[in-house]
Amino acid sequence: MIADIQQALKELVYTEAALPRDAIDIRFAAPTSAWVSGLTRPTLNFFMHDLRENAGLRSMEFNQMPVRGGVQRTLAARRIDLRFLVTVFFKSQLDELGRDEWNVLWRVLAALMRQGEWDEAYLPEDAKRLQLGILGTVGPAEGIQSVFSSLGQPVRPHLNYTVTVPLDLNVTALSPLVLERDLAFHAGLDRQAPPVSVRRRSSWQLRDDTGAPLADALVRTDGGARGFTDAGGVVHLDTPARRWAAWTS
Repeated sequence: MIADIQQALKELVYTEAALPRDAIDIRFAAPTSAWVSGLTRPTLNFFMHDLRENAGLRSMEFNQMPVRGGVQRTLAARRIDLRFLVTVFFKSQLDELGRDEWNVLWRVLAALMRQGEWDEAYLPEDAKRLQLGILGTVGPAEGIQSVFSSLGQPVRPHLNYTVTVPLDLNVTALSPLVLERDLAFHAGLDRQAPPVSVRRRSSWQLRDDTGAPLADALVRTDGGARGFTDAGGVVHLDTPARRWAAWTS
């Protein structure tokens, strides 16, 4: 996913910032002194110096999908923050103020801020499959001076850019379409005595010919139990513990 994000980010910046592809390179390297001294072309660099889970966007919900023989439940994807140090390097500058570098950084800043949520055209296939967008935020970052120090570089004009991407943990479980359990009710605390009443609780999921859940469908049994399916096509019925049938109308 990270390589796909880098390629998508490169395309986003070239397009949204209208940078000349034949005159400015976009790279994703650690900008050490040795690396910078080897550059031969103007370069915009995105150095990913940190990645961590965005706990504020964490979801413990399960997404449900009908499959043969049951329902597949998949844990929602986590959201991961990729943090980039964005810098521009020109081998030679027009003046001592480095205004070429500033101009490029300014245009990139505007492009990134316009893409608070990436347009679908820039989303990698994995993000589209998970049906989750990618968020981009320009803002302050803690300890950025230590990042420059570790690279052997003096602090220079830069941006701090965070890309929030989905991560599929591949946590799935299969639930059968119908679940049943018997409930026995006793008088008093004597469990050895015959139960006063025995009932069966059944859970059903109804689907149409395409496999989509049927919501608000009435399910009735010959014993008189009835209920409507919920948005996921599931209904729970309590019936006497004997043979029974269900149908919809």
